Amino acid sequence: MTNSLKPNLVLRRSHGLHALHVSRVLGLFLAVSLSTTTAAVCAELSLSSSSAKQGQPIEVIYKTETAEDSPTFTFARQTYKLFPSPGAEGEGDGQHIYKAILAPSLELDPGVYTLKNDNASTKLKVLDGKFQMRYLTLPKSKDNFNTSPGEEEAVNAAKETCSPQRFWTADFTRPSKARTSTPFGVRRTVNGKFLKDYFHSGLDFAGGLGSPVVACAPGVVVLARTGFKLHGNCVAIDHGQGIVSFYIHLQKLHVTKGQQVKAGELIGRIGQTGRANGPHLHFSIYCNKAASNPNNWFTNAIK
Repeated sequence: MTNSLKPNLVLRRSHGLHALHVSRVLGLFLAVSLSTTTAAVCAELSLSSSSAKQGQPIEVIYKTETAEDSPTFTFARQTYKLFPSPGAEGEGDGQHIYKAILAPSLELDPGVYTLKNDNASTKLKVLDGKFQMRYLTLPKSKDNFNTSPGEEEAVNAAKETCSPQRFWTADFTRPSKARTSTPFGVRRTVNGKFLKDYFHSGLDFAGGLGSPVVACAPGVVVLARTGFKLHGNCVAIDHGQGIVSFYIHLQKLHVTKGQQVKAGELIGRIGQTGRANGPHLHFSIYCNKAASNPNNWFTNAIK
């Protein structure tokens, strides 16, 4: 009789241990689930606009209850840095706020894209920029995009500048008083050949030879070079957080690399150096390596 009870006693203990194990596992699962849900609720990724044209800058805002050293987000298979918003720490019930400026690439197809990081996500509708077509005739010697040795590397290094401080606090200044001769985003046919991969990355100002060129916003000169075959004499200014302005085809430079400049400060003179068919300033504003529409920076700029 005693022996016949032992198996039942063992079985009951086994059930008890199994139930306790299941309870612990279930409790752990619930705890993990609750933790995951809480983390998702405590972080938010939002945009200053739910849609943007190709090349139109918008602001990305990331809010989280936990401070992060180097937060990022991804968009269209690229990773972008987020920066602490000045004076924003502690705002909004103790949330930490980080910001970045994004401009959809001119080459990016219209459509809906996801911005995300490990804690949050949102969507952006990219709209067709509906850019103009221009027809251009150039001398055979300039009917190419050939560069000088080291030119492409120097220009790309300047575009990739991403210092943490945002130097500007107001709308950007037009770099020249001359009229705009070529708008942003224009497609081109040169000497009868359509350039399928070409978009005009900025604005052209058709000023007289030697006309003044000024800095569009405060910043630090990161490129000041002469004699480039494609860009000619050129200047690039870092305005902070991935925003870099370029001034191309200059006749003369009035700044040097590493120099701090103010908005409206003289930095050069309009010229016809490099690949240019007449005196003009080619002016671009790159936003995290993507060309953005300068007109969006002259009025209602993101600050």
